[in-house]
Amino acid sequence: MALLKRTVIPLVSLAAAAAVAVAGLLISLQTLREATVAPVAAPEHSAWAEGVNLRFHDDAGRLGYALRAARQTRFQDGRVEWRLPVLLWFGQGFGQESGQGAGNGGANWRVEAESGVSPPGGERLNLSGNVVLRRSGVGSAAPLTLTTTSLDIDIPGEVVSTAAPVEMDAGPLRQRAAGLELKLAEDQLLLLGEVSGSHAGFSEGRDSPGNSGPARGDDANALP
Repeated sequence: MALLKRTVIPLVSLAAAAAVAVAGLLISLQTLREATVAPVAAPEHSAWAEGVNLRFHDDAGRLGYALRAARQTRFQDGRVEWRLPVLLWFGQGFGQESGQGAGNGGANWRVEAESGVSPPGGERLNLSGNVVLRRSGVGSAAPLTLTTTSLDIDIPGEVVSTAAPVEMDAGPLRQRAAGLELKLAEDQLLLLGEVSGSHAGFSEGRDSPGNSGPARGDDANALP
């Protein structure tokens, strides 16, 4: 009868193998622990709202201006972003009482844009995209429209300004400039740099009898 072969494995070898296995498991667990995904950072914004309609009054209780937007997002650092903002200014102007503007919901000026940002503090509003300013026709003040691509609004100072190219349409009068400064309370518009323009019906760069011709210069007061 053939003898069965037996393989003897020393106990010391079994213990060593077990120790290696345990060590490998510990290393794997440590690696898994180190590879754990870090917690998701808290969102930067702290609040948001849609269909915003804010109204601000002066110390006498008169409506000064209103700010509307399709969406408002407030961030933890204090800044606010606006989507499709519309600013309506009802302040004193044109020698009229507040809120006598026609065609802008009673506002004297209406400013709208694709987007806007208010830095911390909320005293300024920076608009961008297709920015349009419209003045209502009140008293002797003719209606007009200004278009540009960016605009800075100093809300307490009631001053609007930009260094971006501007186009003005005031009925028969059309002008272009390299920038503008508009003092809302005084209804004073200053076109800044490379000012040019014409009256409808006359080619730019030509003078015609009975017509003031194109307006050209470095700066120009532009409100008709």
